[in-house]
Amino acid sequence: IKEKLRWVRQATSQQAARWRLTRFLRLAKALTAEVETLEPMRKALATIEHQFEAIIRRWRSTYSNARLEGLNSIFQAARARARGYRNQQTFITMIYLLAAPIGKVEKSI
Repeated sequence: IKEKLRWVRQATSQQAARWRLTRFLRLAKALTAEVETLEPMRKALATIEHQFEAIIRRWRSTYSNARLEGLNSIFQAARARARGYRNQQTFITMIYLLAAPIGKVEKSI
């Protein structure tokens, strides 16, 4: 099932993705239908089916979550460096020091 999902992600067009995702769901449902221990997999398949159109839009969209992931890594680094401080202001200051160019930090003070 995992390899078939990779196959879906390699689709080059929205139409190919729709076709592959439909085939993937049909195969995965057939493979998990009789096995009781695969209930979590059936729930995941139901989620994929529910979000089908949103998943297909990924092939049309030029957006990604790369910028949010980058910000999250900055927040995680700030949290690690601000360890031991008790207030939110110190945490926010640490984020500014890590993420903002020095000129912008000076203007905000």
